[in-house]
Amino acid sequence: MSLPSLNLLGPGRLGRSLARLFVDAGVLRVQAIVGRSRQNATGALAFIGAGELVPLADLPPADFTLIATADDAIAGVAAALARQGRVRPGDVVFHCSGALGSEILAPLQPCGAHLASLHPLRSFAVPEKVIAEFSGTVCAAEGDGEARQKLEPLFAAIGGKPIAIAPEHKLLYHAGAVLACNHLVALIEAALVSLEAAGLPRDAAWAALRPLIDGTLANIDARGTQGALTGPLARGDLSTVLAEIAATAATDPELGRSYAQMSRFATRLLAPDAPITLDQLPRL
Repeated sequence: MSLPSLNLLGPGRLGRSLARLFVDAGVLRVQAIVGRSRQNATGALAFIGAGELVPLADLPPADFTLIATADDAIAGVAAALARQGRVRPGDVVFHCSGALGSEILAPLQPCGAHLASLHPLRSFAVPEKVIAEFSGTVCAAEGDGEARQKLEPLFAAIGGKPIAIAPEHKLLYHAGAVLACNHLVALIEAALVSLEAAGLPRDAAWAALRPLIDGTLANIDARGTQGALTGPLARGDLSTVLAEIAATAATDPELGRSYAQMSRFATRLLAPDAPITLDQLPRL
């Protein structure tokens, strides 16, 4: 029996990774790939190992359509699919945005499509790494019941763990993911800038920070965020905290603001009788 078909619209790192996982698991057949850049789409085709490159205007109908474009383009793609009549009653159309709900696909409702969103809580920076390590990935799911009933087993088949999320909570959910992933990268960049300003070459600075970061994550696993907090703030060394805010601000004003703001936020992890309080820390 032929596998259900999948059209991939937006063959970037996320789209190509999921398509490859579905193919490798033997649950979907990649049919058509649509991308803005032919070079990118060709690379995705080679990575997935299945499918055919087609323009959106020539897209054949498919049982499942994944719109894996940038968030700002999802609504426009959905509207284009609706205008072109490329979606049949009963077909499933879904996106993987963490911030947007399935209502962004509303232009396809008159076509009789089932609509949903499933967001894998994972970085897709390196697709080769994603397909090797996807098992156990939480996937926040919302949408109509028929779409979720069809999609969630597919994600489970590739190792995903679907969980329900209310569409009105997706922005907060995604903000948490951004803070933990994207902003962690920015925070580490800030740490590297600070160490470089202190005279350490970047490679040496990263080699020094990596064990510290790994140890901190292990401490959070073992003791939670409150128990893992160490350093001058946890010790009550107010003069050190204030001096380091001033030193980082003198090096780079944004760096100083980041140090001050994170210090302020970290005070909520301190005990109620801690010697340092929020009102003792400046806003830069």
